[in-house]
Amino acid sequence: MNTATHSRIPLPDGARVAVVGGGPAGAFFAIHLLQKARAAGKHVEVIVFERRRNAAGCGPFACGSHWHGCNYCAGGISPRLHQVLDGLNLKLPETVVQSRIHSVTIQGYWKNIELEVPGDRQMVSVFRGSRPAWSVGEVQSFDGFLLDQALAAGASLVEGDVLGVERPDGGKPLITYSLKGVETEFLADFVVFAVGVNSSAALPGGQSPLLRTIDRLMPGFARPRTRRTLIFELQAGSELPGHLKDSIFFVEYGSKSLPLEMCSLVPKRKCITVVLVGKCVDAARDLAEARGIMRRFVELPHIRRILSPLSGLTAVCACSPSMVVGSARNPFGDRVSAVGDLVTSRLYKDGILSAHQTAHALAESLVCEGVDEASLRRGYGPTLKKFVRHNRFASLAFLLHRCFFSSSILSRVLYQAVISERKTTPTARRHLEKILWRIASGDDEYEEIFWSMVHPATLWAVLIGGGMVTLRNYLTELVFGLQWEGFGRFTTGVSLERLEEKRRQFSRLVAEADIRLPTDLEFERMYTIKIAAPREMILDQLQNFGETDRPYLHPRWVRIQRVEGTPHEPGCVIQYQIISRQITFRLRLEKLVGDHLAVYRVLDGFARGGVLLFEVEKDADGVCLLSIYVAFCFPRGRSLPGRAFWWVYRHLFPAFVHDVLWNHSLCQLRDVVETRAHKTAAEGPTLDYQMKVSMLQAGAR
Repeated sequence: MNTATHSRIPLPDGARVAVVGGGPAGAFFAIHLLQKARAAGKHVEVIVFERRRNAAGCGPFACGSHWHGCNYCAGGISPRLHQVLDGLNLKLPETVVQSRIHSVTIQGYWKNIELEVPGDRQMVSVFRGSRPAWSVGEVQSFDGFLLDQALAAGASLVEGDVLGVERPDGGKPLITYSLKGVETEFLADFVVFAVGVNSSAALPGGQSPLLRTIDRLMPGFARPRTRRTLIFELQAGSELPGHLKDSIFFVEYGSKSLPLEMCSLVPKRKCITVVLVGKCVDAARDLAEARGIMRRFVELPHIRRILSPLSGLTAVCACSPSMVVGSARNPFGDRVSAVGDLVTSRLYKDGILSAHQTAHALAESLVCEGVDEASLRRGYGPTLKKFVRHNRFASLAFLLHRCFFSSSILSRVLYQAVISERKTTPTARRHLEKILWRIASGDDEYEEIFWSMVHPATLWAVLIGGGMVTLRNYLTELVFGLQWEGFGRFTTGVSLERLEEKRRQFSRLVAEADIRLPTDLEFERMYTIKIAAPREMILDQLQNFGETDRPYLHPRWVRIQRVEGTPHEPGCVIQYQIISRQITFRLRLEKLVGDHLAVYRVLDGFARGGVLLFEVEKDADGVCLLSIYVAFCFPRGRSLPGRAFWWVYRHLFPAFVHDVLWNHSLCQLRDVVETRAHKTAAEGPTLDYQMKVSMLQAGAR
């Protein structure tokens, strides 16, 4: 038996450490080992073996130029990973960044929930490899950038293929590699395998010579469980519009015929990277079935709405790589260890961050503990055990997440709970919004996320702010005959902060229209919806506000019609008649401000003196915000019975009815406007199946 397994073997001064694989795990390991060795007063030589790198210099150990080949990844850089890069003083150049993400949109069965990226956090998208096959020219990849930083930190690069690793007489590892057709040997003090699960070294079946080498060097090593994914690029004819370019979409469901558990749409400059995980992907057996999944996915109604501003989309690159969903057993031995995906990963999120965490832990273990198996188990093992623990909680968290977002009822309840919280609670105290942000962005450990999800405060918010309000709104929809078939459901709720900001602006505009509103308003509502269409098209529909043939705002029991003046011109009067002629009130258009604001005054009825405002703002390229603001005070009554009546009415007035009616109508209006805006384009995004590259390049079954 090798006595090295019974005594500590420290990392010697002048040690030669070989890293097989120059992806994020290998590059991060090289950076951390060099930094920690210098801090400990040791000199360490780090040599990275990476065949996908083109070197610019001479000799076997030269710095590199650019990366070639695919890394089978969506290319999202999470806030936590961005924080890691900042901590290492690694600033991503603009040539690497494809898109800066300002919002994360979770598409549930009922409605989407948009979460803004906090001001102190950063998210970007990148290409991991040499970009999709359709691209021309050179754009630096993230993996190439990261390896450059490792080389700048003092590592060396060998561009050859590692053929095998031996340990003669149980001693130091001896690497055999091929460089320009010549076999060469390299004796190392320690070898790190950072080859991932989608390289030729990790294909199932155990046929790779390097894989057999890893198994021989680390007895008892078992690779982590994996699951198939389907990744493809949708190319657009030009740069993506702003509202698509700066938002990542997480779609939490497919359809009954296309069972999907998790989908992400990650924007790049001229394309969108789509990642699909689900039973249909697991079951796909060949290229034809994968193409069928892609076609059916882009034809799903909720996906068509996301991609509707784009036409003629072409699927230019596709693969079916493996995603790590478990942890390896015994991923280390004397003078050897695995790192990155070959060991473990955070479940469904942020594999690059996981690569960093395992790389950092292994580098620290080598410097502080040693290079023998016992030292690695003592120094590196706890980090791997932590992954196992957190991923168990991740399984529970994602199960709850999917249960809510894939159910029409539960999705609506959760959406309503989030919107109720957003309208009544300052940002810093929004419990539900924080949970959704943390699970969507991976911005916390899964154990903490899970306990937050089942916290009594969370359950209470979902029950009261979600369940009770949803039941009330549903009954209101039944009473007023509101149906949701045939058009999308979109967010219209306005946050407390935006309401306060717009209130100040609207108060000034109302005063300019010679309308005096009380300081303390007793009824105040605001609704905003994003519409991907020119402002002129939205204004065109607003002119139909009082016309009987308008394609929105037709609740049962309520009749709305223009009774005086010209549509959408000052002096126009619109009458509301509720149930019978005895309950009516009229609005008069007092003022138009430019082409973006219309101010209506309530002439009579219980809301007399109040206002109704329509505002259309330009938000991003091709996107406008349509806002509706309603404010008034109730009558006081002159006699004692009158005052008592209005006091009771003021407290019992069903304000939520107003919310339900306008929420439904705004979604209808958006659907009408966007349909007309895209009329010249195809009915939905088209997908060219004349693939320009081979599909199922990785993990093919």
